Amino acid sequence: MKLSSIFLLTSSLILLSCTSTPQADLLTLSIDNYKPVDEFVDAYEAISSQPGLQSGRDYDLEKTVRVLNALELAQVRSESFDEFLDYMARQDYTGVAPDVLEAKRKLFPVLEYTYRLREQDEQLSDAWMLMRGAARGGETLVRNTSASTLLRAALGDMFAVLGIVNGEDAERSTNEAFAQYEKDKKLKSQLRDDLQKLRASYRQYLEDYTPIYKKYMQEYDALCIEKDKAYLDLYAGRTDEALSHTSSILQKYPDNPEAMLLHAMALIIQSKGFKVQGSKVQGDGFKFQVSGSNLPDSVIPTPVIPDSALFPLPSSLSNCQLSIVNYQLSIASQTLARYATRYPSRTAPALVLEGLLQQQLGNEEAAMSCFHQASVEYPRQAAQLTDMLDSYNRRNYLSRTPEGQYLRRLYASTMEGYGLFSPNLLKAKHYADQGKMEQSREEIYNHFFRRGNQGIYDELLSDMQFCEENLYGAFKGLLLESSYIDVSIEPESEWLFWDSDDVMRVRINNRSDLDLENVRVFLCIHYTDMYKDEYDVIKVPHTANIIAKHTTADLDTVTLRYPGKTYKDITRIRAIAMTDDRICWVDDVNYKQSHALSFLRGGQRDASALQAQAREEYLRNYSLEPRKLQRALREGITILPPEEDPTADRSWWDTFLSWFSSPDNDLKLELPRVLAMTDPVFSLHPLDSDDAITPEENYLSGTTIHLRFPCVPAYGDHLPLYIYTESATFQVDILYRGKDSQIVSVTIL
Repeated sequence: MKLSSIFLLTSSLILLSCTSTPQADLLTLSIDNYKPVDEFVDAYEAISSQPGLQSGRDYDLEKTVRVLNALELAQVRSESFDEFLDYMARQDYTGVAPDVLEAKRKLFPVLEYTYRLREQDEQLSDAWMLMRGAARGGETLVRNTSASTLLRAALGDMFAVLGIVNGEDAERSTNEAFAQYEKDKKLKSQLRDDLQKLRASYRQYLEDYTPIYKKYMQEYDALCIEKDKAYLDLYAGRTDEALSHTSSILQKYPDNPEAMLLHAMALIIQSKGFKVQGSKVQGDGFKFQVSGSNLPDSVIPTPVIPDSALFPLPSSLSNCQLSIVNYQLSIASQTLARYATRYPSRTAPALVLEGLLQQQLGNEEAAMSCFHQASVEYPRQAAQLTDMLDSYNRRNYLSRTPEGQYLRRLYASTMEGYGLFSPNLLKAKHYADQGKMEQSREEIYNHFFRRGNQGIYDELLSDMQFCEENLYGAFKGLLLESSYIDVSIEPESEWLFWDSDDVMRVRINNRSDLDLENVRVFLCIHYTDMYKDEYDVIKVPHTANIIAKHTTADLDTVTLRYPGKTYKDITRIRAIAMTDDRICWVDDVNYKQSHALSFLRGGQRDASALQAQAREEYLRNYSLEPRKLQRALREGITILPPEEDPTADRSWWDTFLSWFSSPDNDLKLELPRVLAMTDPVFSLHPLDSDDAITPEENYLSGTTIHLRFPCVPAYGDHLPLYIYTESATFQVDILYRGKDSQIVSVTIL
């Protein structure tokens, strides 16, 4: 029998009764004169031999809170009690508050007493899963509860994991779980005396530990409020206020890693976008703009890399102003150097900021060197950096508001290296500004490749949006004709008549005339009750070796794991596909149609001025301006003749043969392939009308787009073809006369 099973069952069963016997109260286990047995030595010495425990020196609040939560969460994550002990032994307790370590030491006599009971009864062999269920807040896991479901629930609610915070809810939920377990297992009565002793001992441990836990969590909450204000002020351009908050944090916690990074970043931004070169200051610095979002005005969404053309600056500054700029950048550099010394295994975000600082100073080579090094460090430091993210996962309330989600994304971008903190995207911006679009696209691809190697997929959508905001021209070069790749999902059939509501079959339809090699797909699913721009990202397990042109590939199935949601809750779906040479959106047909209509209705007017300018530049570079496309359509549309001449009289014999084989008289068109670069959507009659007819065939072939509409026009019909593109919406008036059909007009709507 495993030690884990006995300990965790017994340590929770002691909470079952409302009162204890006096005899049990007198027989509580004590840390006094405790000496661990061999199995406990490593864990006990790890938590006991820290300098802070003896000296009472200043503690690290971030580390203290991480250890507080990590040890409790380990109960949920560990597969066995032995694994839990090993986890405790491997923790770094340096900087943890001494009273926390002392309180945790008092748990060891209880653990060891449980160890001595390990062979007493075989009934407790599956008790570990029960304890994991009790930790999440009262649901027994003896039956029908998966470990993945348990972990998601635990990550969503700190108090459910701990199960020890004062309050009736925690006690009642624990009691319910173990009462059910005891009922199911029909535990033998001879365990009762030992459980009573454990109960009293564990209760004493909780009474000592809970107020300590609450004390540090209250202090941590106050710190989080200050950090949140700094983030919001910084990304809203209120650098004075941001510096006030970071200075306040650093006065109390001089080595707080987030505060150090935020402080340096605020100083760099507060240089007012001035680039220092010798005694002159030129404009080419930061500017944070608001992109389209449903967030309140007080919350600024994803920051954008600025364009100096949008930020006019004076040609020169006074010596006083120059001194202030140099002083700010000097303090920022010193702060980053201190951060790197204090956190050598987490230097990647500091390297990014140092690169931005060097750009401010006009040292482009030094800046690129920092970005190169950060690109190397982010994958190597991924475990350390994402471990720092644990504290934000614990703050489950952040997911309940768009402001909270925004804060978490800002922090995640710093720690994971995306958005403004992506060294690859910053290099891509550098190359794009120099007109080196091929190198820029290569860095964009490197960014996504690096993120995939780090095993982090949840913010891929933010990566795509960031590229659209700040690297539109270079990014679109990776997306050319991507609108001719579709994704579709549907419930997986079970048996003959039933569909599964959480297992989805994924298919990719390649309507282009290019073979796609080594295709990896990430689904971005929006469910009911989600915020506008919130998606659940799922990596499709199967990687397609090749998806041939004009074929549909089955990518196997994925399981929906978003809590409480099934197929019927999906409101829209997007996908991101990565191949050996491109990253592209892969959308379903419904999304493409609604997106196309948004251009006609002015929905894209909410895009930032920077993005609108980039789109115009992209269209101009590829000769896709509305007037040029209008001319190309007028000259380049071909109406293919039907198999049967609509003016010819049909003989009796032709009518008889039509009963056995019908001629193909559907409307077929060929359009210039250049349209494919504007994400076109086609329909006869307006797309949002009841008369709309969309093509049954729509694929790329050579220099043309081939369309076939499921309708047989009558001779002399005027057919209004609507073409929705990123450039403009066009109405093409077709006069249908069989092989003599013609384009009457092409109008820009």
